[in-house]
Amino acid sequence: MQLKIQLKTVQPSTALKDASKRKADANESIDEAWTRILTMKNSDADLRKLHEVKQAMEKGVIGREKESVAKRFSKAEALRLHVLIQQEKINRIRQDMIEQTPDNYWLVNSKEQLDELCNLLDNETEICFDVETTGTDVYKDFIVGQVISAVKANIHAYIPTKHETDIQQLDHDYVIQKLKPYYEKESLGKIVHNAKFDIHMLRNEGVDLRGLAFDTQVACHVLNENEESKALKDLATKYLRIPSLKYSQLFGKLGFHQVPMDLALAYAAKDGDITIKLRDFQRHHLERTQLYEYYMTVENPLIPVVVDMERAGLYLDQERAKQLANEEEIKLVSLEVQMRESFGVDKDFNFNSTQQLRTLLYDQLKLDKYFNKTDLKRGDSGYYSTDKTALQILANHHDGVAMLLKYRAASKTFGTYFDSMPRQVQSDGRVHGEFNQDTTDTGRFSSREPNLQNLPAIAKTMFIAPPGYVILSGDFSQQEPRILTHASGEPYLTEIYTTGQDLYTMAASKLFKKPPEECGDGSKYRKMMKTGMLAVMYGTGPYTLGKQLGITKEEAQAFIDDFYAEYTCVRDFMNGLVTHAKKHGYIRMLFDRKRRVPLIRSRDYREKARAERQVKNSYVQGSAAIQTKKTMIEVSKLCKRKGNWYPAFSIHDEIGVYVPNTITPEEVTEFEAVMLNTVKLSVPNKTDLEISLRWGEGMSVNEWFENKEG
Repeated sequence: MQLKIQLKTVQPSTALKDASKRKADANESIDEAWTRILTMKNSDADLRKLHEVKQAMEKGVIGREKESVAKRFSKAEALRLHVLIQQEKINRIRQDMIEQTPDNYWLVNSKEQLDELCNLLDNETEICFDVETTGTDVYKDFIVGQVISAVKANIHAYIPTKHETDIQQLDHDYVIQKLKPYYEKESLGKIVHNAKFDIHMLRNEGVDLRGLAFDTQVACHVLNENEESKALKDLATKYLRIPSLKYSQLFGKLGFHQVPMDLALAYAAKDGDITIKLRDFQRHHLERTQLYEYYMTVENPLIPVVVDMERAGLYLDQERAKQLANEEEIKLVSLEVQMRESFGVDKDFNFNSTQQLRTLLYDQLKLDKYFNKTDLKRGDSGYYSTDKTALQILANHHDGVAMLLKYRAASKTFGTYFDSMPRQVQSDGRVHGEFNQDTTDTGRFSSREPNLQNLPAIAKTMFIAPPGYVILSGDFSQQEPRILTHASGEPYLTEIYTTGQDLYTMAASKLFKKPPEECGDGSKYRKMMKTGMLAVMYGTGPYTLGKQLGITKEEAQAFIDDFYAEYTCVRDFMNGLVTHAKKHGYIRMLFDRKRRVPLIRSRDYREKARAERQVKNSYVQGSAAIQTKKTMIEVSKLCKRKGNWYPAFSIHDEIGVYVPNTITPEEVTEFEAVMLNTVKLSVPNKTDLEISLRWGEGMSVNEWFENKEG
């Protein structure tokens, strides 16, 4: 009776349809459910997960959720089952790791066992080591255990000291003091993966690592700068065919001190084992590709230098930082007001809202009319993009868009440097950035937290020398053009450098057929030559060069053609790089380092053209990076000889050190000699020296000593 009452309140056709659907849902078999789920619009990732669950259910590995059995089987339930499958898989792997722990993996948790390990180390010429920690912050986290592998004895030991466990552990300080002589023994070679981190952590314990023999992470970058991942487990799986899960896959967010001891042994000791195997594999291929000498003379000895720079840090002047933050914030607010006026929008308009900005630019202002058909494509939403590329095109047609680009750049700079810098100061009053020698394709340094490579000139003035010290810095003058001249053997450019004349003035005079006095500093000819020569070195195309010079694409192409016609040795050298890359898939830079460009053989014209530009850019930038790295190593040696000098930073072509404010002219000359003579070219090197109390406000050497005497 109740059912009839319900039917009276709805349309007959709808009631029949709903009843039919309920019946179909109730009677749907699991196979039919899978057919329905797999024919939905699924992402590739979801589809892979769904197939894994279906296969597991068919094998009887897993069944449906108890609380969902009465309901129709859904995609959401299937994805929840996938999480359970993955967790069970991880649990099985963990258990297998424990049960299959090799006999040569030692858990060292007594003094007698540690003595036995040390007896083995006494007969070794090299060891592998790794520190296990609570996290990855080298200034806040701490060591909870150490891996030591005796290479010849083929023993891989884990020594826990700060695990949360009831199992016996040795006293942490006792272990550190027992192992310190081995860490600091120069003649005992050390094999590590990501040595920089481990060296930092040992420094925190008062241990100064010596005898670094091989870092498999840095070596990976030398062997293949295009490698997708340099993680130890990924490399072991890919190259050694040793299945290895990463830490996050096995332990999630657990700190290593929370990992059960039997599992910790299996995981940690394996790190030492596979690092040695990976070193042997990499060393063979470094030798085979004639890269071993480069690695051993440049990249490997550079690692401790980078650690020294990071630990020296940058001393922040808090008052100056506040002043600059206030000034930059005022500029930002002013720019925002001008931008809103130009667009005619009120303060409620949100420029960070993609939807609002699209509506403004394309619906209200109709700025999409300025796009060529080949410029940009509409996205899935049916709108053109609001990214930087799109805005750069529109900036020539609307002042507000030009201001928006400035505002975005200024806002990013403000947030990255002026606003956040004081929060990055450690307890010692310094900002300890991270310098990376193995992250860029060309081998140039990168840095993070903060990114000093993009540090605005005004932001440099936030940093000062430590008390009693000054900043002594050397900036390579025209480093990349000198390397291009050296490599190409261009006679006229060589003559300019060997006679000490200004490169851009004289090269412009020759190209534009103007007297040198019309091509000096401030002239349009010198500016065009400087921009154009850099464009040639970096493989910049005529479109981009035209924008840089404010000329048409055709005029820019004419400039490039004229330059190559005038400087034929440069042209032939650059063409030779491209020809070599097409044939071999790589080029060689100074000291035989490789740059691989596989896309130069692509059938896609744009990919191929981009690869050709990379070839030209990579030789010049990469070779400059090598000159800088080798010079940094020698500067570090000079610092150690002095005893109270410290490497401070390496930014682009500039190397800076902290030196006592009692430095003498003769000592400055020693520093200059290292800058000029470490890597000699066929043309003279030149470096611009500065001495400063505040970075970015330096004096020339003569000015410094004149003021000091005065």
